[in-house]
Amino acid sequence: EAISAKYLTAKKLSGGTRKEYKSTVTKWTTWGQGVDVDQINRSYIRDFLDWVHDQAEANGGSNPGRTANKARENLRAILAWAWEQDFLAKLPRFPKPKPQRDVAGRHYLTKPDLNALYFATYQLPRLRGWTHPFTVGHYWRAALVAFFNYGVDTGTVFKSAGFHEPILWRHITWRPESPNGQGRDSRYGWLYYRRVKTNKQFYRPMNRVVQIHLKSLRRDEDDPGQPVFHCGS
Repeated sequence: EAISAKYLTAKKLSGGTRKEYKSTVTKWTTWGQGVDVDQINRSYIRDFLDWVHDQAEANGGSNPGRTANKARENLRAILAWAWEQDFLAKLPRFPKPKPQRDVAGRHYLTKPDLNALYFATYQLPRLRGWTHPFTVGHYWRAALVAFFNYGVDTGTVFKSAGFHEPILWRHITWRPESPNGQGRDSRYGWLYYRRVKTNKQFYRPMNRVVQIHLKSLRRDEDDPGQPVFHCGS
């Protein structure tokens, strides 16, 4: 824990990445069989990663191999840094990565899949206790358009955690001029959002489809500080 705290202090990492490292350290301490840093060897690492894999599988994880490999990457980075800083005399050998289902770099859904999902939202029933003027499907159609055009995180749209900053009505500019003075005019307006993991800010031009779907969610009494997708998570 002490070494990982020094590592996170020394490195400039995003909030999401720091959270991943802290999660790995929490797993290590929960495992409860750890030793001093200079005594960690291949067998300890292998047993720990096996435990992480088994825990992810027992908890119903859809990709336990990826969970274990993420812990492996984090642990390797911490130990490599500790070796560079002379906290370790020798960097331990790591076991090979576990088989995992790779999804990075590929579309989760094809265009026909997305089209089918889009039109299926028209069949979603109104939920019991639903008080919003628009249906669940109405919000999801606009969300799918935002996902497809900008590749935004779900937290950017629905604020699924407290630290997320969703798209607010004041983040949308219907005028063609660029809000930050960069880029050519966009006849359909501009959209601002902030990446969940990197916290990086973006101004992106809207196309006709995005503009139509976002305008379809507008109400006369909308507060500029209210989320555009004001419909829960």
